[in-house]
Amino acid sequence: MTFDIPDYLVDNTRAVEGIALTPYALWKASGLSRKTVNDITGGKLIRMDFSTLGAVITGLEALTHKRVEPNGVLEVVRGAQ
Repeated sequence: MTFDIPDYLVDNTRAVEGIALTPYALWKASGLSRKTVNDITGGKLIRMDFSTLGAVITGLEALTHKRVEPNGVLEVVRGAQ
């Protein structure tokens, strides 16, 4: 499984209701480490756990003021090692 954050961070600068959804904004809103957020947004995250998923969802909800579901940020990648 991998995170599918680009739906929220289009070219890393999509604005939703006047809020720029950047990796920096997600880092500040989620409480995750900057490296973890950069790995997630860059598609380089090797492993994730429920606490990371929860922090991403909490951060995205804080930024968008909308409910975010796990299936909105996770994607199953078949055949990946």
